[in-house]
Amino acid sequence: MLLNNKIKALIFGLICTPVISQAANVTINGGEVKFRGLVVAAPCSVKADDINKTVEMGQVRTNNFPTKGTWYDPVAFQIHLEDCDTTVLNTVAVRFDGISDANDPQVFQSGEGAGAAQGIGLGIFDFTGRLLVPNTQPKNYFPLTDGETVLHFSAKYRSTLNHVQSGDASSTVWFKMIYQ
Repeated sequence: MLLNNKIKALIFGLICTPVISQAANVTINGGEVKFRGLVVAAPCSVKADDINKTVEMGQVRTNNFPTKGTWYDPVAFQIHLEDCDTTVLNTVAVRFDGISDANDPQVFQSGEGAGAAQGIGLGIFDFTGRLLVPNTQPKNYFPLTDGETVLHFSAKYRSTLNHVQSGDASSTVWFKMIYQ
């Protein structure tokens, strides 16, 4: 009889275990995951690290701009292209778009927010030293190489007024790849 009760208890325990363990599970919404990407018909793709790039221009003193049109030292930066296939297209140019300076449309506006610097703009140059005028089609196309291609640029501050006022000199500029 004692053995019979033990068997009954064991069978009851085995039957009830899934019910008890199911009661312990709780499902709640945890959030959302967005996946962003772009499929392109182009010979290369821009390296992920360069899609939203920050170029540190550093601190520059106002007395480095004694007159309107004075350039300050260049800061080099690159845009990396990867998985390039030159059988598709074999040259590339980069167009830079953004807000041009109200006093000098050859450069981008610098300074964002209430504490923005005044009288300063930002010029972008290709590796030949040519100024890339904001919001215009580029003139120089550069050869692609199979695999990775690195495009070299530089950025310089330029005074757009006779007197530069200190403050934030950040610029937001977007770029587009143009393949031929």
